[in-house]
Order: sequence, then C-alpha cells, then structure tokens
Amino acid sequence: MDGKEKSILQLIGIAIAMGLLLSSGCASTNVILSRQKVSQGEKALSEAKAGNASLDAPAELTAAEEKLSLAKEALAKDEYEKAGRLAEEASIDAEYARAKSKAEKDKKTAEQMRNNIESLRREIERQSK
Repeated sequence: MDGKEKSILQLIGIAIAMGLLLSSGCASTNVILSRQKVSQGEKALSEAKAGNASLDAPAELTAAEEKLSLAKEALAKDEYEKAGRLAEEASIDAEYARAKSKAEKDKKTAEQMRNNIESLRREIERQSK
C-alpha cells in the first residue's frame, strides 16, 4: 500500500468516526428534547387539573392524559420522535382543556353578574314605586 492509498483510508476512517460522533450527538439531542417535551406536557396537564378542567373539560383532559401516557411509553422504548410528537399533542390538549374550563367559569360568573344586576334593577323599581 502506497502513501496515497494509506492517506485515503485514513480520511475514510476519520469521516466514519465523525459520522458516528455526529449521529450519537443527534440521538442524545433527540432524547433531551423528547424528555423536555414530556416534562412540558406534565406541567400543562398539572396546570389544567389545577384549573379544575376535570369538571368543565373532562374529555379534553382525558385525551391529554392518554397522549402523555403514550409519550412516556414511547420514550421508554427509545422512540424519541414519537414521544416528542405525542408530548406536544398532550400539551396542546391540556392547554385547550384549561382554556375551556376557564371560559366555562367566566360564563358562569357573567351569568351570576347578570342575575345580580337584574335583581338590583327589580329592587330599585320596587322601592321607587
């Protein structure tokens, strides 16, 4: 083997080593991102539960819980892309459940205020006669 062939083989070896390093770096990045997304999903779910979404948006909250569970299973199986996607969907579902619950509470508050205003109006009319 002459010097030229030896140099080419060394370059190929270096290229393969670099490729392996880069691919392992990407894999560890996927693991970290997937775990972060699962953590964000857990936080969103916790916030939705704290906002009593189980009362006003039970279907949406259940969907978020199921997707988060599937994301955790995918993470355990090293299916990082699937885990990340499911965790993002769980976060969105949990956020929707929280928002829907807040909207329902706001509607109830507005209805109570309307009823109170109407009661006051009737009381004022009754006293002015």
